[in-house]
Amino acid sequence: MSAGLRILIVGGGLSGLAAASFLREKHEVTVLERSKLDFSKNDYAMSIAPNTHRLLLEQGIEDSNLKATVLHYVWGCDVDGKIIRETLAESLARFGTTTIFTRRSRLHAELYGLATGVHRPGKPARIIEEVQISSVDVAGGTIATASGETFRGDLIIGADGINSAVRAAVLSTTSGSVDVASGAAAVPSGLAAYLCTVPNATLRDDPVLAFQTGENSGMAAFTGDDPRKRVLVFPADPENFQIVAYHPEDDWVEHFMQSGSSIIKAIPVERAVRDFMDFHPSIRKMIASATTPDVWRIRDLDRLSKWRSGKAILIGDAAHAVTPHFGQGCNIAIEDGEALGYFLSNSASPAEIPDALASFETVRVPRAHMVQFASRQVGGLLSPEEQQKAEPFNSGAFMAEVYGYQSAKKAWEALKAAQSTAT
Repeated sequence: MSAGLRILIVGGGLSGLAAASFLREKHEVTVLERSKLDFSKNDYAMSIAPNTHRLLLEQGIEDSNLKATVLHYVWGCDVDGKIIRETLAESLARFGTTTIFTRRSRLHAELYGLATGVHRPGKPARIIEEVQISSVDVAGGTIATASGETFRGDLIIGADGINSAVRAAVLSTTSGSVDVASGAAAVPSGLAAYLCTVPNATLRDDPVLAFQTGENSGMAAFTGDDPRKRVLVFPADPENFQIVAYHPEDDWVEHFMQSGSSIIKAIPVERAVRDFMDFHPSIRKMIASATTPDVWRIRDLDRLSKWRSGKAILIGDAAHAVTPHFGQGCNIAIEDGEALGYFLSNSASPAEIPDALASFETVRVPRAHMVQFASRQVGGLLSPEEQQKAEPFNSGAFMAEVYGYQSAKKAWEALKAAQSTAT
């Protein structure tokens, strides 16, 4: 079998390894990761929605390996812990696949196995860790490192997250090698989130919170009088629940600026509890009983003018980071990887790459921007001008469009059919 294209993927996170797993069957894939891969780092729970869950199942990932918990119900609760809305999750009936919760570490490890496993079709992806990139040449398809090494590919995929090193090169108006230190910056949303986990027993033994610990598991959202203050609670694994507590970032801005990071580790739990003093005592007790929280600055990206330049393209958070209000950031990033695998599946030479990437962008750019906008809209983060132009948010239509996604192939066929009908 021909080795196909030489593809360099910058970033060994979820989006990078997902792309590698979908591309390795037909192409020679090398993943360049800036750090030492550590699946336990920032090991929080996350939701895998039907649009991505089906793609992972088709790749061979099993829910049992993820120790996944199925979403059965969504509860909307007020500041006093009273249930004001209960919604049955009908993902399986409506979309053919469930929404699940799993820990990031387990998904990361499974994607690593898909990318590098020797028993899958194609050549295992080569993973190179602790690579410090100094410049990216999108015209020549080369990456230079701080150690003096140079990597060359037919295609560079920037899957290196919200602080992407490849983004600056793609957005540059000049050609040739571009210093990776500059580029479009992530945009603070004005919100921060405390992240921690709590044992199931803490909820089970509390009469206000016990409703969430039965057989029909799910996610509860406790919303304060200030809608920016919201506490989400959902299964992390069979033994623990994940807490994501949103709060205005005002008191943390200086800390984020001084640290130069969007994550502040191991803050005093009393600090998190204090920000939710207006919530029911059971909710404050739950936070106080949790693991030592981290606080994250919630950021996203403004729409980029382009995702592609020369021999490089951006995917995932590098191209379209979103706020977490729908939990779709990881999901649409994995969709990107599957779509690259589809559109490049028949590309046998570098000359065929531009057309394949143009088709990729035709499918992916509008979808990603739709999710970006909706996430800002429901989070109350639109500018006054955007608010005036925005249509009222239609939750049912949004969920149908997002969760009903089947694959890049079907999305492309539907687009072509619509265009044919229109003409």
